Amino acid sequence: MLVVPFSSLSLLARNPSRIRFLLAASAARVACLAMSASPQPAATVSVEYAKSGRSTCKGCSGAIASGALRLGATTPDPRGYDATKWYHVACFPSASHPLGPVESINGFDSIKEDDREELLHELEKNRKRGQTVVSPSEEPSPKKVKSQMSPSAEGLSDKASVSVEYAKSGRSTCKGCTENIAKGTLRLGASFHDPRGFENTKWYHVACFPTSSYPVFPVENINGFDSIEDHDREKLQELKENDDNAADHLKKEMVHGLGGSKEVSEKNPEEVKNHNSKSDKTVNPLDKPSPKKVKAHMSLTAKGVSEKASVLVEYAKSGRSTCKGCNENIAKGALRLGASAHDPRGYDSTKWYHVACFPASSYPVFPVENLQGFDSIKNDDREKLRELEENYKSDGNAADRSSEPNLKEEMVDSIGISKEGAAKNLEELSAGNNRIHPVISFSVSDINKDYKGATLPTQWKAFKTVIFREQEDGLHASAKIAAFDFDGCLAKTSVRIIGADKWSLQHKSIPEKLKSLYNDGYKLVIFTNESNIDRWKNKRQEAVDSKVGRLDNFIGCVKVPIQVFIACGLGKGKGTPDDPYRKPNPGMWWLMAQHFNSGIEIDMDKSFYVGDAAGRDNDHSDADIEFAKAIGLKFHVPEEYFGP
Repeated sequence: MLVVPFSSLSLLARNPSRIRFLLAASAARVACLAMSASPQPAATVSVEYAKSGRSTCKGCSGAIASGALRLGATTPDPRGYDATKWYHVACFPSASHPLGPVESINGFDSIKEDDREELLHELEKNRKRGQTVVSPSEEPSPKKVKSQMSPSAEGLSDKASVSVEYAKSGRSTCKGCTENIAKGTLRLGASFHDPRGFENTKWYHVACFPTSSYPVFPVENINGFDSIEDHDREKLQELKENDDNAADHLKKEMVHGLGGSKEVSEKNPEEVKNHNSKSDKTVNPLDKPSPKKVKAHMSLTAKGVSEKASVLVEYAKSGRSTCKGCNENIAKGALRLGASAHDPRGYDSTKWYHVACFPASSYPVFPVENLQGFDSIKNDDREKLRELEENYKSDGNAADRSSEPNLKEEMVDSIGISKEGAAKNLEELSAGNNRIHPVISFSVSDINKDYKGATLPTQWKAFKTVIFREQEDGLHASAKIAAFDFDGCLAKTSVRIIGADKWSLQHKSIPEKLKSLYNDGYKLVIFTNESNIDRWKNKRQEAVDSKVGRLDNFIGCVKVPIQVFIACGLGKGKGTPDDPYRKPNPGMWWLMAQHFNSGIEIDMDKSFYVGDAAGRDNDHSDADIEFAKAIGLKFHVPEEYFGP
């Protein structure tokens, strides 16, 4: 109740705006008191994959990567809207937000099976930690938590336990280089008790692990050491050897990289350490310098590092290495090139590349006969490297900076992306192909089991506007690709009649021809458009069942394993952008070449494409021939290839 002294009434009567102000202030105060008196409602918990990389975990204050599994606690805010606090699964305060059965969490049914298991496992671990209950309304801000933690964090790394394992997913981020740790990659973790009441683990690539900060030696005592493979145990042994020699390496780097004299570096080893990004400060994980500072310092000492690097060639020992050119995994047994250089942080670092992605202009790679490991590879692979050298000499390093604008223009024309996108995704020329190609950003988290609400059969999946058939037994990656259109090429179909059985062979010789190609070592791939799947919003399931059913039945008829990609997007129209995966755009081809051929480089001279849309008088379009041109493939029409 608002009480106004009688003596003030005359003053207020002459100033009505003052009365309105006092009433508003009083109402706000009453609302505040009511809010503080009323109990805070229980939070609603949900689980989902992060839609972007912009959300921040309220537990550890770290960014939640796009596509990463996250838990949200949503509560109604007294100001009239719902507020959601997002957490990494491992950081979720289970004690603050009682969950009940995990299966009842909103969104649980929409996440993948392996992620459900991981969620159950992590939340069970959270419960066992016995966290101190903190009301969501009283939860301290990350800044306050950090300031409270700093006194108690002294000596934190000494109490940490170190473990080694293969990454269970591709969602963890290395705290050393801030890059994702690929699924199946060997990683080292430093676990310690967080003052906020839970166990916190920081994951690192083996090469990025700060050995001076944690009790990592002897490596045989690391948790999980007995569960990793022998060659990975050797990697950890090498880590020990590198650590023993780190001080000498740092001094040498200072002498050569920063222009200091040998005498000065020997007299003042402590000054060398301090000058070298003050590496001693990394002992406390909370005081670790930011990646930007480390990168800025390393750029000074790394000047000319490519000239000092040694290049080696070998077959990948596992499928866990990642190509630094295209950021894709290098398949086990695939030929790879490595640039090995001494890292200023005290160890030798090797960057691995697919042969086609190797930046030949940056490293001393020629003559290829001088490469380490050249004598141990097969003759045909030696020829590949010689071809790489010949192409480099004849092209005059076509991917040089001076020609980047032209390459960007070619990307714009070939894939229909913006100039900004071309500048971002500019890729080096493929060896032996001499054609620019876009980088298709691909993540397992982007794969769906349905397409815009339409259910897909078990062996089919969706990626963006493409539906693809998963690799089956007998389908092998190959350098030789025999690619085909489907409708009007392999099968007689009608756009006006739908149904999985509404098709027939276009030519009688097709089964025999496809079997012959398969036996000759070709991988068979079908690239087909089907815009009805996107266009028929009310009958999308029928369109999917019809197209997918026809392809499944066709493969069953010819009895040969075939890889299939269906472009469902629409062509360019009024208000509709051109879908980069729809023929004649070559997006489907690059998706296959970069992510569905086990990293094997495609031999363009031996590969080809067959399609009926060749732009002839009676053809419905020229999509197939233009598709082949955009890629650089030899092109055939079905009548020519399969006969009458």
